Amino acid sequence: MKNFFSYIIVFFMVISSQYLVAQKVIAKGTVKMEITKVTSDDPQMAMGLEMMKGSQTEVAFKDDQYLTSVDMMGGMVKMKILVEQSKNAMNMLMDAMGNKSWIESKLDESQDAKQKEIAKLTKIEYDKNDTKEILGYKCYKMTITNPEMEGITVTGYLTEDIKTKANIIQGFQSIDLPGYAMEFTAGNPKFAMTMTAVDLKDTVDDSKFTLDTKGYKKITMEEFKKSMGGGFGF
Repeated sequence: MKNFFSYIIVFFMVISSQYLVAQKVIAKGTVKMEITKVTSDDPQMAMGLEMMKGSQTEVAFKDDQYLTSVDMMGGMVKMKILVEQSKNAMNMLMDAMGNKSWIESKLDESQDAKQKEIAKLTKIEYDKNDTKEILGYKCYKMTITNPEMEGITVTGYLTEDIKTKANIIQGFQSIDLPGYAMEFTAGNPKFAMTMTAVDLKDTVDDSKFTLDTKGYKKITMEEFKKSMGGGFGF
């Protein structure tokens, strides 16, 4: 009986320690996001979305810096976006099937008037009673809507224990959130796509915040927007 109670005590000590570690605040680290679910009633759109499934985005962050690294379509498209808030600087490297571009701009100039208007009209609702645990973090629900975004609604779960201004929600990157979205689904009546955090670390290699621009052609933000048809939410 004595051994039995000893095992019970040890068991709860282990569980408690795991909970305390999982809930600690992270101000420096990396979080890996993955497109885990795609749906569409349109067969052609569904086929295109299916190609995106499994695509990963890694966010590395420390102090006022964050680097977003995107790998899409099996490595056919790769992108890195480095933001340094204290320097009001944003640098982006885009590699689209070997076509490499480097875009350097001021952070407050990286968005056009349309995107600033979208940010102004965006409505965010939070429900702290609706919670979900993701990678050991208790997250609460958010809902994002905007009349200018063609019926797109974003629902997701965020935690305030991961301290970074990084926001990878397409079209809403300029929105300030009170925490980091560990999962979100963006969609309208025609489609839906879900991104979920699949890995989280509380360490980060400082070398990540130094971009290797060798082999990249430097272009302006306007030239990039034209080449992308105004996409990517910039």
